[in-house]
Amino acid sequence: MKILLVEDNIEISNNIKKLLKTYNDNFSIKQVFTIKEAKENLVKNKYNLILLDLMLPDGDGINFSKKIKQHFDIPIIIMTAKWEDDDKINWLESWADDYIVKPFKVKELYLRIQRTIKINNISNKTKIWDIEIDFEAKKVYKNWQEIHLKLKEFQILEYLYDIKTWSRLDIIEEIWWNDNTFSADNKLDVNISSIRKKLWKDIIETIKWFGYSIKK
Repeated sequence: MKILLVEDNIEISNNIKKLLKTYNDNFSIKQVFTIKEAKENLVKNKYNLILLDLMLPDGDGINFSKKIKQHFDIPIIIMTAKWEDDDKINWLESWADDYIVKPFKVKELYLRIQRTIKINNISNKTKIWDIEIDFEAKKVYKNWQEIHLKLKEFQILEYLYDIKTWSRLDIIEEIWWNDNTFSADNKLDVNISSIRKKLWKDIIETIKWFGYSIKK
């Protein structure tokens, strides 16, 4: 489950990411802090859901939400600190799928995400050649046989899925965000090697001097 988190307050953004992953460690959350960064990521990558703050330094979240819906079929949950009658009208006009008012409990946000997923029938399964990945159950099958992946191995596979390329640093920060960089760097190599042995040696492509991508 890939989520684009658009929130300009770094502390709030970090807390949302950290706490959401305690509810579902299968969430892959990309943090951006401006509309410009959000646009760049939407062009390069595919996301299942957008969490969008309305008050952004380089533009209006309402108008940006409308533009997203015009070009992408992605559900949006708006996060806003103000909520008057006019704001309710603006939310409806934004075409967003849901909203949550700050300050909020992350559990409520998580439940709204789950509800949005169900309403939009977001698939949690995909197939790459003879390999099927069930993101909800955290299971992988090859030729109909279940292949056991360790948690970190599965998280790397899930993180890379449908993304053009990710740098080593991006993967390390996402998967081993609470570990030191040197230790995590070695762990990444070990896990990538293990995934290739268990599934298919070419399923993860190495982008020289940069990182990795999933081979479709």
